[in-house]
Amino acid sequence: MNKIKEKLQEIIDFFEIGNIGMVGWDKKKIIYDILHEMKSLKGYSADEVGLEWDGEHLMSLDDFTDEFFTIIISKVCNVLNSFQNEI
Repeated sequence: MNKIKEKLQEIIDFFEIGNIGMVGWDKKKIIYDILHEMKSLKGYSADEVGLEWDGEHLMSLDDFTDEFFTIIISKVCNVLNSFQNEI
């Protein structure tokens, strides 16, 4: 495997392993930090804000951001994998 493929695999592994909480990075802390940068939350925490549609509670913002972040990381890894396959 050439150096570029190895580096891409290292990045993919970092995101995938960190995403399940083993090593690398802390998903909950990243989400927490991002949410605290959002002035529109007006100081509310993510578990105090709910998502609703047509009067029906769907989920808390905390649950939404956790699921959304997981999907985004998965999609980023898929893109990196596609580049790795082209090398």
